[in-house]
Amino acid sequence: MSDEAPKYKKLRQTVDSEHYRTDTSTLLAYDEGTGQFLFRALNSNYFLQDDQKESIEVLDMDEAEKAYDRMPNKHISNIVAAFPKYHGGVGLDTYTNLYDD
Repeated sequence: MSDEAPKYKKLRQTVDSEHYRTDTSTLLAYDEGTGQFLFRALNSNYFLQDDQKESIEVLDMDEAEKAYDRMPNKHISNIVAAFPKYHGGVGLDTYTNLYDD
């Protein structure tokens, strides 16, 4: 994981009765040039935050992985840690920003 997180807007949004918050989700990758940030929420769903539009778009796993691949900056550089349910990481300790470290 990168030591320095980029600056992104703290947003909260409800999509299909699910709450998404950037301040409690794990940043996976980002593109500061476009203002887009890919997160994994506490419910293990993935979402893309667009700082310019101040919006959150929920992505399915395939869309999330494509977004992760195209983003130039990886905050979580290990694909298994970024997508544990889909790359054999189930049951492994994966980082969340809620740990006291």
